[in-house]
Amino acid sequence: MKILFSVIASLLLTIPAGAVEIPDSILPYIKKELRETYVERDTAECQLRSLDENTYCLLRHVKAPECETVCKIYDSQWKLIKTINFDNIQLTQRPDTMSQERYEELLNLIEFPLVEAHFDAPSGDNAPVSLKLSLNPPMLTNEQRKIVSQILITKIVVWDGESFKER
Repeated sequence: MKILFSVIASLLLTIPAGAVEIPDSILPYIKKELRETYVERDTAECQLRSLDENTYCLLRHVKAPECETVCKIYDSQWKLIKTINFDNIQLTQRPDTMSQERYEELLNLIEFPLVEAHFDAPSGDNAPVSLKLSLNPPMLTNEQRKIVSQILITKIVVWDGESFKER
């Protein structure tokens, strides 16, 4: 299976962007950078927010097969400062009433975790910019999605002048 997807990914590198449509079911197997390149334009959306007078945060939402957000920080000349990675933030939690074994079973259903981020409503004039993060596990049946939702949580991360940190 991995060989098949490696072949597909290498073929995609030789085809110009937009020249081929990729089925949603294959996208999770492709590296994140390639997913961003080969997604249809109508499945992407951007949000922009000023972090301070010289720094901006751009959230690019890629909605195929589920929403995934790419977060990039730019200076006032639109020079990329950094790309923020949310993969290290835990967006699942075991409920007290659930066994550890069952929790791990549900975690195993989340084969390709996609993180979605949106700007959170500001709590005051001088409040730092914050993002609301959630996990979107693709390739689940409706029944699996309902079951997995028991362990999914949202988190707020706040801009501290350098990066987004958990509250």
